[in-house]
Amino acid sequence: MTKLAAWSFDAPHREEGAQPPPRKLERSHIELEQHLEDWIANDVTLIGEGFTLVGRQVTIDDVRLDLLAIDAQDRWVVIEIKPGRLDSGALGQALYYAASLARLDADELYDKLKTGLGKLGNGESLSVRVKQQLAGEVEEREIAVLLVGAGIHAGLERMNDFLARFGVPISVVSFEVFELEDGPRLLVREVVEEPVKPPAPRHRLTVDAIRERASEAGVREQFDRFVQMSEQAGLPVQPQRASVRIAPPQNRTRFLMYAGPRAGANGGGLEIWVGPERFAEWFSGIDEDEAVAALGGSEDGGYLAGDKLNERLDQIERFLTKHFPQPD
Repeated sequence: MTKLAAWSFDAPHREEGAQPPPRKLERSHIELEQHLEDWIANDVTLIGEGFTLVGRQVTIDDVRLDLLAIDAQDRWVVIEIKPGRLDSGALGQALYYAASLARLDADELYDKLKTGLGKLGNGESLSVRVKQQLAGEVEEREIAVLLVGAGIHAGLERMNDFLARFGVPISVVSFEVFELEDGPRLLVREVVEEPVKPPAPRHRLTVDAIRERASEAGVREQFDRFVQMSEQAGLPVQPQRASVRIAPPQNRTRFLMYAGPRAGANGGGLEIWVGPERFAEWFSGIDEDEAVAALGGSEDGGYLAGDKLNERLDQIERFLTKHFPQPD
């Protein structure tokens, strides 16, 4: 277990000769548990990079998750915050939360998150992110655990290493507060990352792989049309786990629209999401009001099939043909 300590010292000035020695900072008695959740909700980078916060105090069964996020590896992250030192009890509780999250189907989970998304940021963008995450769950839901507290029990890291053998990704963030004399408090973070292990086999991300899913859902022709019209408009087509997203050429980490097929007992369909305001953001010749009038709002829709799907594709094709030069 790491024991943190902090000192302050003045920058050296050659002309002044010897410098006074560093001064040890005293730990503050600030009650971290009263503040950590608010701080992380306001700035999720406090616990690390690459997290998108999508849930706070989410009730599942008889438990309530402190925070729920999606990380840069497209995993759900259960964030459990404890008032003091993190120990096996905190880990057991977080694993119980993860097990409860794993059993929910996609619609149940979205329903539990949708009402709180607007309190965490741009509700529309977060809704799109959550739906795309759910659509990409080809097999079982990938869930990681992140424990946040003030101090780490000596045995927690051993348990972390042991559970990593069974593919349970657990990381730990510990905070301590030090107080400058007559000055501000310093928040010091210690991170215990999840043990490095060989990555699990993942589905190869290719457009052809998504096309096969479209074939199974009976919408391959419409899927190919969506991809082709995007390519003809000069827009990059990026395969995800269970969908393709269309990005602006200027920034391929953003997306303008996406399409994901899904087979069902009563027939399959193709979910298409389009963001007219995003087209206006990335292309100066497109007016946002005009884009909304042409494409409709950016609210998430269900899976379309048959005439309704073809009508939606006609609508998108008219818009792309008008605003993007087509190849001869």
